Amino acid sequence: MLRKTNTATVLALLLTTPCFAGFYVGGSIGPEGADFSQKSHVTRYGTVPNNSGSSVNDRVISGPFDVVDREHFAGTGLFGSLLAGYAWKFDRVYLAAEANANLSSVKYKLVNDEYIHQNFSKSTVTIKNSEGISILPGYYLTDTTVFYGRVGYVNGRLKIVESDPSVRSFNTNRNGIRYGLGVRQTLTPKLTGLIEYSQINYQSVTSSVYDPFGMVRKDSRIIPHTAQVAFGLLYNFE
Repeated sequence: MLRKTNTATVLALLLTTPCFAGFYVGGSIGPEGADFSQKSHVTRYGTVPNNSGSSVNDRVISGPFDVVDREHFAGTGLFGSLLAGYAWKFDRVYLAAEANANLSSVKYKLVNDEYIHQNFSKSTVTIKNSEGISILPGYYLTDTTVFYGRVGYVNGRLKIVESDPSVRSFNTNRNGIRYGLGVRQTLTPKLTGLIEYSQINYQSVTSSVYDPFGMVRKDSRIIPHTAQVAFGLLYNFE
């Protein structure tokens, strides 16, 4: 009899319909990828003589040029997020406001080692931490399942260590827009599981370097993008 009573209690707990409304806290982890696109404009409008030649004929004149260079760098890693929010329920419509803080290991790294002359260089791009706020509008597919979208603001710490002297290094905060889709599923009246995919488009950084000896100017623009798949657990206070 005691065993039957305990089983019935557990089933009643699991089948209790949650309201998804009120305060909640939680966390999530998952894989993260990053794409850093760089567009550079390299120009020289004057002419530069080559004075290293031994005769007049050897002194070749380097003329003007105008070049556009586009590059993409990718990095992968893992992220962890702490989040807190408040949710409302309007019939079958779901709406939540949420704040979150992320730590990430995503990194792009380029290593260039030249052993004969012992020249070693390394370039890295990272966004190790970010904070943000979001609005999550959604719809109840069932009484225990919510499908939702996400749109919000993010501020991330972008660090670029550049071995190329024609591009500046950076250690600065960048604003971004986060958007994505997800599903939240009730596990118990207090616990909710989630799966979500989201992307962040950050503000670009610009670099301008001028070489007076070669009379060359290089203007570069770097735009960071990240994407993550989150697997998380929420605790509902109400």
